[in-house]
Amino acid sequence: MTDSVTWELRGRAAVVTIRLPQVRNALGPREAALLGRTISAAAAHPDALGVVLTGEGAFSAGGDLPAIVEAIEGRDAAGVSEFVYRDFQSMVRALRECPIPTVAAVDGAAIGLGLDLALWCDARFLGPKAKLAQGWATLGLIPGTGGAKVLQELLPGALWHLLGQRPMNADQAATLGVGVRSDDALAAAVDLIEGWVPVGRPALEGYAALSRNHLPDDTYLQECARIQGERLTSESFAETAQAILAR
Repeated sequence: MTDSVTWELRGRAAVVTIRLPQVRNALGPREAALLGRTISAAAAHPDALGVVLTGEGAFSAGGDLPAIVEAIEGRDAAGVSEFVYRDFQSMVRALRECPIPTVAAVDGAAIGLGLDLALWCDARFLGPKAKLAQGWATLGLIPGTGGAKVLQELLPGALWHLLGQRPMNADQAATLGVGVRSDDALAAAVDLIEGWVPVGRPALEGYAALSRNHLPDDTYLQECARIQGERLTSESFAETAQAILAR
């Protein structure tokens, strides 16, 4: 396991941490695939009752634009759709298929796919530095990791209000019902899982399975990947990406 994503057992909580603070935990395809594998590995530990997803210095500021531009070079829309499904969406499939409950500890930026990751978790704690935004639309992209449907199910109509808007802080997001405000999001997430000890893992697995009916299925994710492939190979995205990278 590389240092960009790690996990450790804290009590009965398997804490998965994204460690790319120099880019505010923005993820390229390699890091996204690694995160998916790490979530699955952490959840497989027999002593774990829940998985906490968090980040060092931020939650995740979204996709790593230079890495994405490099990855799509020379690919057509179908080829880009394939790696979006295989690499980026592996993270959210790991969360959807996680056998035990998942909790996001958000303190810092959770933008675009970072917000999607938080929304895919079963519960969310929001620290003092939390900043949440839809993010994708400013690049002319769609939520390629399924966040539009998750957000629509969690907060009907909220997606349209978040398009193009400034990031929400922890208090604003908590007021909307995105998560629970906490002075220490990671500690609160670990404490929540520690409180499940009397329940036991078998029952928690049942609760996790029954609580995720609202999450997108593979057909929806494949459609997200198809549309995102078209957007990532469009002239408008190339122009936007070039302008951002030239700054």
